[in-house]
Amino acid sequence: MSEASWKTAEFFKDAIVRDLSLECTDSFTITSFEVGKANEKTAGYMSNIYRVLIELKFDKGTAKPTSLSYIVKEKTDTAFGSGLVELLSVFPKESEVYEKLLPAFERLVQNEEETVRFGPKVFKTTTNPDTVIVLEDLSRSQFRMREKSFGLSVTDVKRILEKLAKFHAASVLYVEKNGAFSDLFVEGVISERTIDALRGHYESLYSAFVQSLRDRNMPAEYLQPLIKFDGQLLRECCKAQQVHHSELKVLNHGDLWPNNVMFGTDDLRFLDFQTASYGSPAADLLYFFATSATELMCDSLEELLQYYHEHLVKTLQQLQYCKSIPTYTEMLDQMRRRSVLLLPPLSEAVAITMSGLTEPSDMEMITSEQPEGVALRKLVYNNPAYVALIDRLLPKLYELRLLK
Repeated sequence: MSEASWKTAEFFKDAIVRDLSLECTDSFTITSFEVGKANEKTAGYMSNIYRVLIELKFDKGTAKPTSLSYIVKEKTDTAFGSGLVELLSVFPKESEVYEKLLPAFERLVQNEEETVRFGPKVFKTTTNPDTVIVLEDLSRSQFRMREKSFGLSVTDVKRILEKLAKFHAASVLYVEKNGAFSDLFVEGVISERTIDALRGHYESLYSAFVQSLRDRNMPAEYLQPLIKFDGQLLRECCKAQQVHHSELKVLNHGDLWPNNVMFGTDDLRFLDFQTASYGSPAADLLYFFATSATELMCDSLEELLQYYHEHLVKTLQQLQYCKSIPTYTEMLDQMRRRSVLLLPPLSEAVAITMSGLTEPSDMEMITSEQPEGVALRKLVYNNPAYVALIDRLLPKLYELRLLK
């Protein structure tokens, strides 16, 4: 990548024109330009993330805003997970979602009563000389992430599930009207192509997770179903993602957890579609429940799944979808048959997040066989809050036949 070639005022002029819907007669001068961190850290997962602040002066009177800000996602070799960027076609996939799919989905579901938005607007995407995506800065419209990074409230979970149901339904109708999604969305993060790249991370952490259950003498009825996946977790996840032609298929967000949702006063937006894929809605639901409603799964999983199902059915009916819609029982069965998809986020993202590990150095170290890595894994899987959660959750999953 060239050295910071996008970090110039000139680069953003056409983004500003698109953002403000300017006419050719609306000439302006950028009087202030600043590139900073989008949040506490510049590096995200598989990309760098910046906030760009711009001040304008129009050459003639106008009611257009003169203070602007944008979020920029930049392809990088330094962020944790950057090795997967090419393998997963992260930037082409996300660019297509923002530029093409989200606007189409939003047009499908909007009606006279409401205007539906699924994510931030996109104002520019480039691949040469830099690969960057310039997005709406939702914080300027008072959208915020929740401070707690795991375990959302029932209210927040229901708001997300309602929006997710509309997103999934819109994707179903999109395929009906326009044909299949591009090949970019055939696979998500875990696939036959990525097993070798991911094995050292996910399989190592899953083995440590299972060993921690052994060390704590977890009852055999809960432990044995988990042991059989040790060393085979990613392979079994690949099998679980296969979808029968008779099943409802949707575009899955692929990484739906609290850090990829921003909440407004009465609405929300999804972020980061870099691992979106086409398949069973169970994939999104299992990942979301595991990472975002982990505590609620112990008491309210069926209620929340019914809530999602009701809104999925309602939206598909409003969109005059004529084919078979899965019943709640069929939806639950889809989740049971794919329940292994709970295990990667439960043994990785949830455990790491609850331990408060955020530094790239921690993420690199956690799978190391050096003494520091072994000690870090013990710290993660013996974290009292995580232990208490797992001890509550596994019996519930067993009861719901999500652990068999």
